[in-house]
This record gives sequence, structure tokens and C-alpha cells, in this order.
Amino acid sequence: MPGSVSAFKPAVRMRGGLLGFVALVMASGCGAELRQFPLEEPVWDDPDRNAFRGPPEPYESPFAWDAADQTIFRPVSRFFAVDPAGEAVNVNALDEVPDSSWFENRAGARRLSAEELARGPCPEDVLDPSRGPWTVTDAKQEGANPGFLVEDPAGRTWLLKLDGHEQPERATSADVIGSRLYWAAGYHAPCNIIVFFGRDVLSIDPEATAEDDRGREIPMRSDHVERVLAAGVRTAEGRYRASASLFLEGRPIGPWRYQGTRGDDPNDVVAHEDRRDLRGMYVLASWINHFDSREQNTLATWIETGDGVGYVRHNVIDFGDSFGSIWEYEGITRRLGHAYYLDFPYLGEDFVTLGLIGRPWDDPDYGRAGPALGYFGVARFEPDLWRPGYPNPAFGRMSERDAAWMARIVAQIDDEMLDTLIAQARIENEVVREELTRILRGRREKILRRWLRELSPLTRPRISERDGEAELCMTDLAVSTGLVEARERGYLARAFLGQSLRQAAVGGLHRAADGTVCAELPPVPGAREGSPRYLIVDLTGVGGPDRGALPARVHLYHRGGETYRVVGLERPYQSDPPG
Repeated sequence: MPGSVSAFKPAVRMRGGLLGFVALVMASGCGAELRQFPLEEPVWDDPDRNAFRGPPEPYESPFAWDAADQTIFRPVSRFFAVDPAGEAVNVNALDEVPDSSWFENRAGARRLSAEELARGPCPEDVLDPSRGPWTVTDAKQEGANPGFLVEDPAGRTWLLKLDGHEQPERATSADVIGSRLYWAAGYHAPCNIIVFFGRDVLSIDPEATAEDDRGREIPMRSDHVERVLAAGVRTAEGRYRASASLFLEGRPIGPWRYQGTRGDDPNDVVAHEDRRDLRGMYVLASWINHFDSREQNTLATWIETGDGVGYVRHNVIDFGDSFGSIWEYEGITRRLGHAYYLDFPYLGEDFVTLGLIGRPWDDPDYGRAGPALGYFGVARFEPDLWRPGYPNPAFGRMSERDAAWMARIVAQIDDEMLDTLIAQARIENEVVREELTRILRGRREKILRRWLRELSPLTRPRISERDGEAELCMTDLAVSTGLVEARERGYLARAFLGQSLRQAAVGGLHRAADGTVCAELPPVPGAREGSPRYLIVDLTGVGGPDRGALPARVHLYHRGGETYRVVGLERPYQSDPPG
């Protein structure tokens, strides 16, 4: 990681409120000088929601240009440029991402209840066919997932999308589960729900228009609605199944990019490709095979907080490609999640080896669910080899620390929570529901085994008291997630005191079956109230999935007696002592 805050200055426009925030990206640099964290609370609130006069100009994302830029021009320019990725910038002293207009700590900070997961980002009163009519204001007649724009009696606008006949229940389930999963992880996502409705609940807005066969705009007629419904799937009871997405809060100003910053947003000062929340999103996208993770599936909205002032919120939308999308061209379908649409590295390898290297897309098979879930599975999934449709600038700069951060969030979404999320999709085919559950659990386990192995999986440092002695406690995700049995896990602890980093013994090491491990804190000579002394504790889990048994390095101040305060957490790439 960077050895000093000044390393960020050329890349980012600094403002007073953000300077201290970026300064907290404190890492073990290349030099031998000990870097100390200040005696203050870690930053948990990014100042990027400060109100300014706006809104910014709308941005239109040209699909063809973005695809060409990310697939050809950007990779070529980076190949010839000296552009080391480095570590993410928007990280606080505890190796976490503060709340912002991009991300809010949810599952990673606390356990979400079943009620919270079931509701997700939705209001209490959602679209209900018993409270009609739904007024159709626009219709999408073409494409894999036809649908409508409808207005409910409360005046809210919803986007309805139906499943295609080839993969009933997949796209709508992906939209609902994907949005809830991203929301639970911390992203801003729309309220997506499953609705079952009859033709009688739909009425046509007199002002609604549609396109005829020549692309001309004409008044919408009933046959336009019937054409959309005919392309969808009906239940045994004759109802139509659709995902309903509530329009997001605020005024849409177009997609946001996975690179650069917006010049007309004074809050946008960290290059998007250097944001951990965007880099780490790779892990979440790989879990559900959201290969369409591109800027066209994002939306920035202007949130007005006063008369003409507000801020920009960054939303992630449209997850319908997930869970095994089938395309017309079988060759592309097999490669989704394994290779880019145009994958120069694989093309180069195949050219040199005459195509003799076996690929995971060579001979895939459908699972028990058949084509309903396409080739979405566990066996061929490799978490660090997964690829979206075309290169994503933030994903391509992801570091081990970024991936481990998201894996720690994924670790909090256990089987019970996952079952609650899947239940929101209201999947009627029992085989599809069972297979989807099995696959998501299996892919999650692979994610945890990959991304919680290189760096320490110990997290959430906190001060506790046991028999009148202060101790440092952490949660070992390798144990709490079942990657390793508690009885097979051992721990090592060592402390380094004061400026001299004199090593001291750590006593009272004990653990619990839920993954909690605690170590008694040694006193630092001379520490007293008003004259705190610095202390570093390395706590290391040994045995189980950790490859290098690297420590979680906790920085504290001893303020005298039994008073200690945690001020920082590092996950070093080596086991060398600090400094």
C-alpha cells in the first residue's frame, strides 16, 4: 500500500473535509518507519453528501462506445502506461468503507433481521394487484424481457418486466434477489418485487404511445399490451408473473462511470476505479454471475435537500442477467462469467497453444433445473478467474484487500439470510428453487475459501473485560462461517509497546465456539490519562484455510489502568513485525 498520504495528492482533488478521511488509509509502507494512527474515532461518514447547487448535467452512456473503450482502447492504453493500481483510497482506519452516496454499511456492520431482508429498500406499501388499476404509460415490446411502465393509484411509477418462455422465473428472480443482495451488502439499489397479476388490472393511459412496425410513434392500443403479455409466462392459474421495480428516489441524471470523476459534482473527488466499494463489487457480481456489470446498469440520481441544492446518489440497477442467462448464440452463453465477449488474453493463449488448453466453457452441462438456470453452477466457478462481459475499470484494479473486504460482508450473509432473500423471488418451481439455493451456497463457500485465505479473516476489534483485566477481542470469520472447526483453530498473539516497539508477551488468550477470540492486553509503561502510550497487537489464526497465517494488526492507545482504545486495523501481506 502507499507509504504516505502525499502519494494520493496527484490523483485526487483534495478538500479540507476529505483530506483527513483519505489520510486514514494507513498501511505498512515500503519503508521501516512506524506509521501510527491518530487518537480519534475512525471515519464512518464520507463527506460526499454535502449539499451543492445543481443538479449536474445529465450523462448519456453510449453503449457501443463504452464497450469498445473498455474492451479495446482502455486495455491498450493501460498496457503502454505506467499505471500501478495501488490500494483503494476510500478506506477508514479499521480497513472498512465509510457510509457515502455510494455505499452504506449494512450486513457487514450488523446482522440484518429477516424482516429487514424481506423488505430491503422497499416502502411498506408496494405494488399490489388488489389495489388497482395499474395505468400503463409505456410498453417494451421487444427483447428478452418485455414489460411495461405502470403508474399505481398512489402516483408512483414501476417498471414491470416479464420472464421469457425459455427461462421462466429466472430473470425476474435474478432482478429481485440481486437487488436485495446488493442492498444487504450496502449498495443503493431499487425496490424490486415479484407480482402476479391479471390482464384486468391494466389500463392504458390516454396519453401513452407505442411504436409501430416502422418505428413511428402512435397512440398505444390494447393490442400493444396483449403483445407484451403474450411474450411473458403465465402461471397455472392464468396470472402473469413479473418483477416490479419502483422508480428510484430523486431526479435521474444518467449512469455513473466505473472510472474517473464527475467534474460537475464537487463531492466526487475520489477516482471511481480507486473506490473499494466499486472494486470489491467484483466479488458480489461473481457470486450471482452478474456479468452485465457495466455503467449502463447504474443510475445517478439528484437528491434535493433544499431549494436548488442537493447531492448525487449512486445506484446499481438491473440484475436480470444473473443466474445463468441464455443467449441466442450458444458459444457466448457458455462463456458468460468465464471470459469477456472479446477476450484478448485467452485469444493470445489459444493462439500460442493452438487451442490445446481446456476451458470451463468447453463442455458444460445444465444442472437439475435444466435451461431454467442455464449454466449457472458451482463446479466450474473459480472466484478469482470470474469475468464480466467486458472489462470493468474498477474490477480490474481490485486488490487482495478489496476482495477480502467484500468477502467479509458475504460471510455475514449466512444460509438463513440467504433463504430469506431467495423467498422474495416467489419461485414456484421447486427444483429451480432448490437448485438456486444449492448453487448460491456453494459459490459463496468458494468465495470465502478464496478471499479469506490470503489475509487475516479476523475482524471487528473491540475492547472487553474479563476478570478485571482488559482484553482485545475479534471475530474469526474462518470459524464463524464454518470454514474451519473451532477445535482445529489455534491462535498466536504478540504485542509491541511504545515507540521502541518492544515486544511483550500477551496472556489470557481464549476463544469461543462462535469464532470470538480474545487476548489480554499488556500495560504500556508510562501510560496514564492525559499521556496515552501506543500499542500494537498482532493476532493470528493458525490452522484451517489461512495460507500464510498472516496477522490482524490492531493499533491501540493505552490510557492508563484498564483503559485502552482501538484506533486502527491493518491486514499486512507479510508476517514481519511492525516497523
